[in-house]
Amino acid sequence: MHLLENRIDTWEERANKVLLNFNYQYADEIDIYDICWRYGIIIKPLDHKYFAENEEYTAIKHLKSYSIPKKNGRRGTIYIVPNLDPIEKRILLAEEFSHIYSHYSSQLLTDKLSLDKQESQARRMAAYLLMPHRFLKDIYSAALNEPILISDIADHFLVTEEFAHYRLELIYKYKVDGFVQIRERLWSLEIL
Repeated sequence: MHLLENRIDTWEERANKVLLNFNYQYADEIDIYDICWRYGIIIKPLDHKYFAENEEYTAIKHLKSYSIPKKNGRRGTIYIVPNLDPIEKRILLAEEFSHIYSHYSSQLLTDKLSLDKQESQARRMAAYLLMPHRFLKDIYSAALNEPILISDIADHFLVTEEFAHYRLELIYKYKVDGFVQIRERLWSLEIL
């Protein structure tokens, strides 16, 4: 296992560039609302009263979240369904922020192949934003003293277990359910 191998891809670079503007000391301090506010991104409820034309709302009312980027400046508006679970909302906001930060076209006007690619990129950047490598090192250190399971990792980063799995798969290229020290070496766990 290559615990601290740090191959940075462009989406991680983008997330790190965003996080450099903040002085987060702990993983649970990462505030996606503050990040959006500082980048001039407005967050509104996904509700028909916020849309000028009913046609626009009809096209997106089945979604949990949707973003509309402005033509320049990495600004825009994120619409999100009210009353979502706070953890799910946090992840969706990070993904929509990533769309506005990285993509300059409306998702409704994009073909399926491009849309799938943009969704994948936004999810990837959101994973790097909410679970930065420097805070994953805290998990590795804690696992030297006691086994750390995926539920612990998800709780530490205020994300779902599914999202934590996704982030760890970006590093290890296989499913990781936790970490444990055996014979003075740190190992990843996969629960079968």
